[in-house]
Amino acid sequence: MSLPALIAALLGISLTAYATFAGADFGAGILDLLAGNRDVDRKAIAATVGPVWEANHVWLIFAITVLFSAFPTAFSALGTALLAPLTVALLAIVVRSAAFALRDSPGARTRGQSLLNRLFGAASLVAPLAFGTVAGGLAEASTPHGVASVPVPRVPWTGPFALLVGALAASLCAQLAASFVALGVVRSGEPRLAESFRLRGLQAGALTLVLSVVAAAVAATAAPGVWHGLIGSALPVVIIGLATGALSLLALWQRRYLLARAAALLNGAALLWGWFVIQDPHLIGHRLTIHSAAATHAALAAIAIAGGVVLLLVLPAMYLLFAVFARPELEVTQ
Repeated sequence: MSLPALIAALLGISLTAYATFAGADFGAGILDLLAGNRDVDRKAIAATVGPVWEANHVWLIFAITVLFSAFPTAFSALGTALLAPLTVALLAIVVRSAAFALRDSPGARTRGQSLLNRLFGAASLVAPLAFGTVAGGLAEASTPHGVASVPVPRVPWTGPFALLVGALAASLCAQLAASFVALGVVRSGEPRLAESFRLRGLQAGALTLVLSVVAAAVAATAAPGVWHGLIGSALPVVIIGLATGALSLLALWQRRYLLARAAALLNGAALLWGWFVIQDPHLIGHRLTIHSAAATHAALAAIAIAGGVVLLLVLPAMYLLFAVFARPELEVTQ
């Protein structure tokens, strides 16, 4: 494996971790938005994701650092071509973080708390939508039938395929969160409370499967290069994604929450790696690949060593963090 490919693999690992665990974090906000006046659901969500939600962004920081250091030309082009959706996503992250931190502060009044709840939920919906449009636009721009190569490639992030991928990302986040929270409340001795999240998970999972099929159908006409990738090199990963998505729904239906969470995580990872396969070896457009946009050999070697050390340190720490808070303390009254 070449150094650029190794760095790209590190980048893929960090993006997978962020998409799955931070995706569940975003999904918790979407569930919070749908909770309405059910404070019992809102407290269960906060108790489940609250202790670990800040830690998820370590993967985004890692990915940005690796991309900037290893593929500086592509980083610059991405920042230019996708300034609008990336800015929206980052602003949404800031807004949801502030709203989550402030809504339970002692000084928050009833009306102010309601506004903060809505801000937290809406921003949690906007962030995966924006990230999804970025992924869909990049996939379309990087395929042989995509956008022509220019110094700063145009990425069709507002096209029908990209918007469908954005909606798919949001629904997948809600599915992930529902399986996480349902398992958390069951482990905390509140099995009846899990029923609400089980229902949300079934709804979100069904929507995810429908959007996956619709996005693939739209790709056949709006993004034929993506379609050829889906039925070609990425087909095994696509099959795994559909199978794990169906398994997650079945496990939720049977109230097997641990299996549902594992299958939902695999479903999200499979969808993301299907995108990686379609994208390979392009980073943005036709011109900027992992080879043409790579930094010097010495820089890549240093990044590979540092990235490996970071993963060896962070992965056990993240596992310990999630293990410690696997059974959240729920203080809810049904």
